[in-house]
Amino acid sequence: MYKRFSLEEVKSIQNTFIQNLYNNMKKERCISLFDFFKKIFKDWSDTYYCNRNEVTFSCSKTENNIILRDEKEKIEVILDEESKKELHNIIKNFIIKKEKQFWQKTIEQILMDEFSSWWFNTIDGKPYMVYDIETTISDDIKNAKFLLWYAMYPAENNKMEYEYISQENLASFVQKMIDFDWYIVWYNNIWFDNPVCVYNCSWTQEHLNEINKKSVDLYVFLNKLTGKRLWLNKVATALVWIQKTLESGAEWETLWKQYQETWEQKFLEEFKIYCKNDVRMTALLMLYLLHFKKVFIEWEEKKFDDEDFLKLSNSTEKENLQENTQQATALF
Repeated sequence: MYKRFSLEEVKSIQNTFIQNLYNNMKKERCISLFDFFKKIFKDWSDTYYCNRNEVTFSCSKTENNIILRDEKEKIEVILDEESKKELHNIIKNFIIKKEKQFWQKTIEQILMDEFSSWWFNTIDGKPYMVYDIETTISDDIKNAKFLLWYAMYPAENNKMEYEYISQENLASFVQKMIDFDWYIVWYNNIWFDNPVCVYNCSWTQEHLNEINKKSVDLYVFLNKLTGKRLWLNKVATALVWIQKTLESGAEWETLWKQYQETWEQKFLEEFKIYCKNDVRMTALLMLYLLHFKKVFIEWEEKKFDDEDFLKLSNSTEKENLQENTQQATALF
């Protein structure tokens, strides 16, 4: 998945696209962008730059456009004749250091500025929360034991307010989800987190249905939009440049075991940081989707509006979704 940026976005959003492109121009011993294109497209319509057998940048030529892909930044830029001239000037200014970058903002800063200005502090006029749970690993979702939970709400001070929920408080918080008129946001919550919470309370399918019908599931949304099964860490890293604090489910399982064996708070705190970071990562991914209203994958741009976002993210049809929810959640 990529961010398809205009040149204006390349200039205004903090990134290293121009620097990475210029580094490749230097490899080809070209100062001018036009000389660079002339050289790399002399015999081929595609050129790839690699580091240790991994593609870091690619340039492709079609009948009407040139397509530049920065694999490090997950940014794609499409150039027509006019934008080629504009990019040529941007690089000239970059080389002679006339164009300073101090006004650039990261995607996270852009999204949080909007959040602080009360943009997207509701969804369709309703409040929402973003949550994540951690569980034991089990082959059967009904046997997955709830460990801990973090939830995030838009607070009155224009900040993200977090709430920690322990095993002892699970039932009261599940009841809170059932009672309140809000949207419940997560990544794969319809098929994993919601049922795990209900099963751990020994409650019924009716309770689960009440929670599911107000859920905004970003995994379901992206699956329905793109037809792909996309891991949270890959999507968030590509779109908002935030990733998990631990690399695998085995790491957080080890942390929990260490805490259970020693009762040392440092293991629990690191586990809580992991869960809380997942919530922030998902919240920013949601804000990204609401802000840009498009994603780009496999050469195709997928656009959507607010109505599409709500409709696709609340589907309970299992077509194209994972066969094994427990296995899938470990990947997310």
